[in-house]
Parts: sequence; C-alpha cells; structure tokens
Amino acid sequence: MEERIIEDEGRTIKVKRNALGGIEDATDGTAPYADVPEERADAADDVEINVDFPEEEYDESLVGLTPSQLERARAERERARQEAERERDKLTAEGEKALAARDYDAAERFFSQALMYDGESVPAQKGVWESRTQGFTDDAPFFIPENAEKLAEAPEEVRSYVLGRVEDRLRGAREGVLEELRPLRAAVRDAREARRGALWDNKHYYLVRTAVFGGAFVLFLVLMGIFSAFLLRTRGSWPVIGMAVCGAIALIALVFLIVFLRGLVFALRLCADNEKDESTEDGRRLAVLERELACLDLVLGDKGPDPDEES
Repeated sequence: MEERIIEDEGRTIKVKRNALGGIEDATDGTAPYADVPEERADAADDVEINVDFPEEEYDESLVGLTPSQLERARAERERARQEAERERDKLTAEGEKALAARDYDAAERFFSQALMYDGESVPAQKGVWESRTQGFTDDAPFFIPENAEKLAEAPEEVRSYVLGRVEDRLRGAREGVLEELRPLRAAVRDAREARRGALWDNKHYYLVRTAVFGGAFVLFLVLMGIFSAFLLRTRGSWPVIGMAVCGAIALIALVFLIVFLRGLVFALRLCADNEKDESTEDGRRLAVLERELACLDLVLGDKGPDPDEES
C-alpha cells in the first residue's frame, strides 16, 4: 500500500493506494477531525453543551426583541416599578396619618390600596392589621377565617408585630373557647346519640312498609299480566275478574307505597340532619366555637390543647 501527500492550494490531502493502484482512502488534512479516528470524531459530534441562564434574567415577554427594544422594555419596567413604589409610599403615608387621627376605616383603605402596588410591603401590612383591629383593641377580625389565613401566611416580621400586641389576649380567648367547647361538645354528642335510636326505629318502620307495599304493587301487576294472557284462550269471564281484582289491589298498594315512601324520605332526612351539628341550637353554637378555635390556631401559629381532653 502506498501513501502520498498532495499539497493543493494550501491544503494537505493524504492519498492511500492499494496494490492494484486504486485509491483506497483520501483524507483532507485541514478538515475538522481529519487526524481523529472515526469513533472519536463521532463522539466529538455528539457532545452536548448545557448553558444555564439565571432565572431572574429570563422573561418570555422579552424573547425575540432587538437590543433597542429590549432596552426600552426594561426602561419602561423600571419606570413602572418606580411609579408603583412612589404610589405605595404615598398611600402608606396617608394611612399613617389616618392612623394618627384614629380614622381606622380610612387608614385600612389606604393601606389596602398600597398593597395593590406592592403586596409584600411590610409597613402596609402592619398598617392594615393595626387599622383593621382598631389599634389592636378589637379582636373580632382574628376570628374571621379569611383574615386568620392571611395572617398565618404573612411575613414573620408582620406576624411578630401583630402577635406582640395581641398574643396574650388571644391565648386567653382560646382558653375561654376551650372551656366552653369541651362540655358543649359532650352534650351535643350525647343528645345526638339519644336521638339516633328513635330516629333509626322511625326509619326502619317506614322502610319495612315501603318494601312490603312496593313488593305487593309489583306482584299484583305481574298477576294482572298473567290473567291477561288467558283472555284470548278462555271464553269465561274469570280472567277479566282476576285482572280487575289484581288491578284494584295494585292501585291500593300504590297509594300506600307513595304514603310510606314519603315518610321514608322524611325519616332519612331526619337521620342525616341529626348527624349535623347545625341541627340544634347547641350544635350551631358548637360549630361557631370550633370555627373560632381553628382561627385562633392559625393566628397563633400553634395548635392548642385537644378539646376532647380535660384540662
């Protein structure tokens, strides 16, 4: 085998000839990976390059913009951010003035508007809670589930600020709720159990009679069908009489079926209502106390003692 090197316009071409004089291989020495084995060249082509972009620098709305458009978009965003900050600071200042004047409704309105420009503004969130609670003198807002969830999700600085002024009072309120809730829950449970037996007997009474008259209605309808099959085969009148009797009995059974079915529906409704706390006055009061306890647990950030455990 002969190997020759040919210089062609600055390129080096390696030519290999076999014993018969034919060209077995020709390689361009200036081509990429010319001196690299085929396996290594293929491996080099398969190299995967990963480029990580910082998340804060990526924005789909900026994709495809020219450099000048990108610069204008960023400038507009910066102006909008600065304008939002100015409005937030202005509204926060107005809220502080209203707080100083003890105009709590106006103060809450100003602070809430400030949060529309910056939902993470700590001063505005503090102002909202101070104005909403009438200067931390009214604990009623903490017993509203929506408010309790918002405070539970608020930044730690805001939570500390609010709890620093009302925590002792709210913990005392939770103890009061637990003291009232424990005996009331036991009373509601006992009353429910006492009613459950009588209601079950009432349901069973209507269920049995509904099943009996329902079965009788179906049975006599079937008998009517059987008697009707003999109308064309028999000259006597007994098939007609049988159909009339079965039809009358089926009609009577249908009337009783409707009566007892309505009674069964009402009995089932009573059983379902008995399992709900809101079915009695004590049950409604128990539901209110449990809702207040859940709100206090959210606001205070911890779960109080188990209401079923005696203190």
